[in-house]
Parts: sequence; C-alpha cells; structure tokens
Amino acid sequence: MYNYIIYKKHMTPKQQIEKWFSLQKWRPFFLIFSLGFLLYSQTLIFNLTYLDDNKLLIDQHEVLSNIRSVSQAFSTDAFFAGTNFFYRPLLNLSFIIDAQFGDKNLFFFYHLDNILLHILAVCLLFIFLKKILNKKKLAFFLSLLFLVHPALSQAVAWLPGRNDSLMTIFILASFLSLLNFCSRPRLITLFGYSLFFFLALLTKETAIFLPLLSLLYLFTIGRQDRLINNEKIIVLITSLPAVFTWYLMRNLVVVKENINFTAAIWSALKNLPDALIMSGKMLLPFNLSVLPFHDDSSLFLSLLALILIALALFFSKQKRKDYLIFGAAWFLLFFMPPFATAELVPYFFEHRLYLPLIGFLIILGEIDWIKNLDFKKKIIKFTAILIILFFSFLTWRHSQSFSDYITFWKSAVETSPHSSLANRNLAAMYRKDNQLNLAAKYYHGTLGLNPSESILYNVHNNLGLIYLEWGNFDLAETELKKEINLYPNNYQALYNLGNLYYKENRLSEAAQSWQATLNIEPEYYQAYQRLHNLSK
Repeated sequence: MYNYIIYKKHMTPKQQIEKWFSLQKWRPFFLIFSLGFLLYSQTLIFNLTYLDDNKLLIDQHEVLSNIRSVSQAFSTDAFFAGTNFFYRPLLNLSFIIDAQFGDKNLFFFYHLDNILLHILAVCLLFIFLKKILNKKKLAFFLSLLFLVHPALSQAVAWLPGRNDSLMTIFILASFLSLLNFCSRPRLITLFGYSLFFFLALLTKETAIFLPLLSLLYLFTIGRQDRLINNEKIIVLITSLPAVFTWYLMRNLVVVKENINFTAAIWSALKNLPDALIMSGKMLLPFNLSVLPFHDDSSLFLSLLALILIALALFFSKQKRKDYLIFGAAWFLLFFMPPFATAELVPYFFEHRLYLPLIGFLIILGEIDWIKNLDFKKKIIKFTAILIILFFSFLTWRHSQSFSDYITFWKSAVETSPHSSLANRNLAAMYRKDNQLNLAAKYYHGTLGLNPSESILYNVHNNLGLIYLEWGNFDLAETELKKEINLYPNNYQALYNLGNLYYKENRLSEAAQSWQATLNIEPEYYQAYQRLHNLSK
C-alpha cells in the first residue's frame, strides 16, 4: 500500500489522466455517467412540450400518483383510455414510480429518470459492443458517440421518449444474456434472455423482432460459439412463452386492429424517402427537427451519408461479412416497422433512431480506418475528443427545443414550416398563453397549408372563439359557420355560435343553436343550462 502511495505521488498529471482513461474496471462507466449527466443536466428544469406528455402525465396525474395504480398500468393501454392500441405497461410503471416523489418539482424526477435510463442504456451498450467487437477502446468510443448523439436528444429531453431507452435497456440485457449462454450454456442465462425479452415486449411492440435477430446472430457471428444446432433452436423456443404471454395480455386490453401485410409493405415502400432522410441523420445529424416533415427535410445530406458509408465499406479490406449482415439486420428490423404502420407517415420522430443506431454502430465498426484506430496516437485521440465535443454541443443546443411547450412548437414550425400540425399546435399553445394575435396568425397559417385541418381539429371554431373574445362578432360568426358547414356534427361550434347569438341579443337563434347542440350531444350540460336559463 505504501509503495502504491509513493508511486501515485510521483505520477505526472499526464500519467494520471492516462490512468483515468485506461478504461479499467469501473472507470469507463464513471466517465459515461459524468459526461451523460453533465450533457443533459439542463433538462432537469424543463417543462412539458404538450406533445403527448400532457396526456400521459398531466391528464393521468391522479392515477400515476397513486401507487395502487400499478395493476391498472397492466390492464389498460398506454394512455389509460381503453381505446388505444399501444400496450406499454412498463412505460406507465416508470411514470408511476417517478410520480411517487410528490407534486413539488414533479417534472424534475421525470427528467432525472430519463437521464439515468439513457446512461444505463449506454453502459449496457458498452458491455455489448465490447463483447461483440472484442475491442474495448473502440467499443467505448462508439458508446460515447451513442451517448452524445444529437439525433437521440428527443429520447432524453422529451419525457415520453424514454420508451425507446427503456426498451433498449431490456433488449441489450436480453442479448447479453444470450451472449453469456453462448459462451457457457446455463439455464439461468437462458431464463435471463427470455425474461428481459418479455420486459422489452411490455415496453414497446418493436421488441417482437428480437428472437429473429438472435437466431440470425447464432448463425452468423455466433457460429464461432460452442453451441450446437439443437441448443440454438432452444434459444428460439424459449422466446415463445414470452411472446405468447405478452400477446394474451395485450389482446385482453387494447383495441384489436387488423394487420394488412400488403398495405404495410406498400406503406413502407411509399415511405422509403422519409426512411432514407431519417437514417442519414445517424452519420450527419445536421437536419434535426423536433417534428420532422418530408417537405422540409434534406434528402441531400442523407444521400451524402449513404455514399460515404458505401465508399468506406467498399475500400475496407478487413470487413467481416457476418458482422455487416448482423448490423444491417439490427438496424432494419428496429428501424422500418414504424414506416409500415400507416399509408402515409407525416413525420418520424428522431427518438425512434435510438435502438436502430446500435446496428449502425456495428456496421461502422467494420470500416477499416475506424476498426484500426490507434487511440495511443495523439492525433487520433484529439480527433475522437473533438467529434465527441462537437456532437455534445449539437445535442446541448437541440435539447433546448424541448424546454417548454412554446419553445418546442416554435422549433417545430421553424424546422418544419410546411407542417400544418406544427402550425396548428403552435397556435393552440399561444391561445393557451392568451397570446391571441399570434394564435390567430398560426391558425390562419394552418388553413393556408391544409384547409382540411379544420374538419378534424376545429381550426375555424378556434378562430371564431378568438374573434368572439375580441368582440368582432361578424368575423366570429363567419368562422363558426365555416366550421359547421364543414362539420355539421360539431356540437362545440354550434354551442359557441349560440353564445355569439346570445351576446348579440338574437335569443331565438341562440336557442336554436343550443338545441341543435343537444340534438347531437344530449349530455352536453352547458347547452342544457343555457337553454334552461334562457327559458326563465
């Protein structure tokens, strides 16, 4: 011990830094934690964006704050609505745990959990890449890229984005159990593989592709392992109870939807340009948006990224075919499903790149000049640090777009100005803050981009309410009648038109509008009360 203290005293500052970055024992995990926490610490004071987080956290706060609601998380859909087809009980369970810390600084604990989940995912990724690539320093560098990657900001800064980091944790834990089983077949590791796979399914439906990916690994990279073919088939068989249990639980809870595989394939083909745009952000993350929209996204950067990767792989003489197949399969299996779920996908959130990015990192690890990086050389070390710092800066700046609902939707409009959704929701946020001039401006902008938005989202009705509040009854009447002409069953617009007539002392017309409201929605109490008061 005395000799160790003498040695430490005589170490130069350079030697002490090198010792810290020697990646021995706990040091790489400490560095991941320190950098990750420092990078995302600003999110601890963030508020809500009002993109699903208000529905998940504010509307359901009474449920989430009650620890007895744990069973309810498993017996309803993700929005506690009973009419949604997303079954994600572990997401809601994580929210329930966070909500137990009290009402004060509530969002602090939600955001803290998001940061810790991201850090845990990166730690598991480091272990996974170290086992797969068998190069510790390269695995650490790729893990740091994942940690600070700007395209993953949404998974940390946006509270519902934790769904992808949570699923990634269970996917990696399951795969690590599989790797341990391959090196030393034991029942406990096989059980761990099945258990973590089941937990991944309870987090997000995309996890269903893990057994297929596992089987591909066993017959590509895993061919070097000591498993015989019978044991490989056992791995697949152990996945079946998890799938069957999850399927039963899900079918008891969510709305049944018919899957049309032909339509799904056609949808995926139609959305390939959007898929290409999104995938390009993994290498060149400069066209970032909180709400990506096709008309405002750059295909050039994505094509450039694809060409650079293709050229780098073409000139790599040491690339391993099995690793490329496995990395590409990992990327595609976890990346493509969202593009096949609708005929037209208007936007593709960047947090969905979270799990697919791991497959891309495996492919990067097969490029010669990356695989053979000598981190002992100063120029290599300096360049690696520079890339990490540059990505960190982009992430820090992009994360600020999630600080509050006005900032979020302003960023959405700035980066996707042709998105009617972005314009409409920014208008709604300004209306929420009683900034009616700005609200009216962006509602008109919404109609200019997509006039049919009014039918689904009450845009003319909301404009009518703004004009009504300003006392401009003529414009208010015009907008409300436009809403009713487009959507005759909009009882809210009829009710508001009745209020307008009442303010103008057109009492018989007011009564007719309120009665029409009740004809469509008999339980609309406000209209009944208005009619009752008018009769007096």
